[in-house]
Amino acid sequence: MNRRQLAFVIILNALISLTIAVTVVWVVEQRRLDAEPLAALETPSAAPIPTFTPTPVIERPPEEIASPTPTVESAGETAGEDEVYIVQSGDILSAIAARFGVSMQAIMDANNLTNPDFVFVGQRLVIPRGGSSSALPTATHTPVAAQTGGAGLRIASFIDVGTLASEGVRIANDSDLVVNLQGWRLEKENGPAYQFGGVSLFPGAGITLYTGTGVDTSVALYWNQAAPLWERGAVARLVNPQGQEISRLTVP
Repeated sequence: MNRRQLAFVIILNALISLTIAVTVVWVVEQRRLDAEPLAALETPSAAPIPTFTPTPVIERPPEEIASPTPTVESAGETAGEDEVYIVQSGDILSAIAARFGVSMQAIMDANNLTNPDFVFVGQRLVIPRGGSSSALPTATHTPVAAQTGGAGLRIASFIDVGTLASEGVRIANDSDLVVNLQGWRLEKENGPAYQFGGVSLFPGAGITLYTGTGVDTSVALYWNQAAPLWERGAVARLVNPQGQEISRLTVP
């Protein structure tokens, strides 16, 4: 076979292969569905998308929001009998006593309390009323005593003398006025002195100044001393901002 015959055979095979390929493609194309009808069949209908309509929030003015009312229960059906008060969050015994117009000591005696600085939320306190009406007391403004003088304030007692963690001096307000201790000092005679900040004492209330360290509260203050300050025979002096000694007490 010469070159011309070989070339003819190759060209013929190529034409046959091309013809077969074109035929196969044509047959396949004829058997396929039209693209547009197929798209129409397969395209899902769009479902309606729900829209969200925000509901306006009506805010109540602050004055319309009710505040919790302290719970007072009558301990008897007859006027003049004792009442039961349920301690609320933030209550202290001195403030409860001032609210009902009785002394803190009277409440302590009626409830067999030994620590005036410890009351807890939900505690039921009997409020001795004597011959007074059992109506709910009305809160009144108690005037603050002037810094001059300070009659009625006294050093009431020493606590755990010689034990740094719990040693302290208790100061009591036996007057009928709220006294601001700003500028007052508790001094150890011939020793260090502690100056009070803006702490108020209600009538019949007290506050304890501890020798050691801690977090100050409305009923407990801390001197932050490294060692006990008080021993038998030591003298504590309570001095007002004018430098006048109002009370003194000797450690027994």
